[in-house]
Amino acid sequence: MSQIASIVSLLSADSLSGPSTVGQLTLWDKVVGLDVRTGDVEQAFLSDPALPGFIVHDNRQLFGVLSRRALLTAIAQPFGREVFIKRPLRELAHKMDTNPLALKGATRIADALKQAVNRDDERRFEPVLVHTGAAVGLLEIHMLMIAQANLLEEALSSKDALIGKIKAVLGGRVA
Repeated sequence: MSQIASIVSLLSADSLSGPSTVGQLTLWDKVVGLDVRTGDVEQAFLSDPALPGFIVHDNRQLFGVLSRRALLTAIAQPFGREVFIKRPLRELAHKMDTNPLALKGATRIADALKQAVNRDDERRFEPVLVHTGAAVGLLEIHMLMIAQANLLEEALSSKDALIGKIKAVLGGRVA
C-alpha cells in the first residue's frame, strides 16, 4: 500500500516551473495616440528593430494595435508614403485592420498559440494583445512559440523523470 501512496504523491506533484499563461510572458507596452504623426511611428520602429508594434489609443481608449509589418506594408503601397508619412496616424489607422487577437492574461499558452495560428494568413503572425488586469501588453508570436516549445520540452523531461521515480518506488518492476 505504501507504494501506491508514493506513486499517487508523485503523480500529484506539479513539476512544471516555467510560465504557463500568456500573462506570465514578456509583453511590450509601447503606446501611441492616433494624433501622432505617422512618420514619428515609423521612426520609432526604425530606432528599435525589436519593437513589434504599438498599442494604439484614442482619447485614452484602446483603439487597436499597429504592428511594424502593418505600418510598413501600408506606407509601401503606391503613394502610401507621400500620403500618410506627414499626417496623423489616425488617417492611416482608419484604413487598416487594427483589431488584434485579444486574450486574457490567464489564457494558457497552448490555447493562445492555437488561436493565433488559426487566424487568416495575413494576420497569423501579428502580435497578440494581452489583458492583464487593468494593463494591456503586446505579445510577439515567436515568444509564444518559444514558450510552447519550452513547455513541451519541460513536460517530456518531467515525464521521463516521473517514470524513473515510479520504477524506483516499484523496485524496477514496471510492465
